[in-house]
Amino acid sequence: MQTDIYPYRHIFFVNDVFQILAEPSRRHLLEALRHGERSVNELVGRTRMSQPSVSKQLRLLLDSGVVSLRRAGRQHLYSIQGRPLREASQWLSYYERFWDEGLSRMDEVLKKEGRPGERRTR
Repeated sequence: MQTDIYPYRHIFFVNDVFQILAEPSRRHLLEALRHGERSVNELVGRTRMSQPSVSKQLRLLLDSGVVSLRRAGRQHLYSIQGRPLREASQWLSYYERFWDEGLSRMDEVLKKEGRPGERRTR
């Protein structure tokens, strides 16, 4: 099935990204990963979350493809994967254009008709 924007299967992928981002603790982890690769212990220190909670949320982020894992000896190092977030951003950009165009049209109508509370002169 095809929509005007993306293939139908792509919309499910974008929905998965939004579900992942809906949880504040996962957003905190992504914020901590924004500047580069981090170990679980570094993430615990940066987010003030418990180690089991960090590990659980990282597993969900990893399963969704939003982060990747690299093993360096005994350390597990996590980093952000840009593709899923970029695709969600591209999907949102369509709606941003839609709203911008709609608000611009509304602004033009209001300018022609006058602002609410203003008296029109004839």
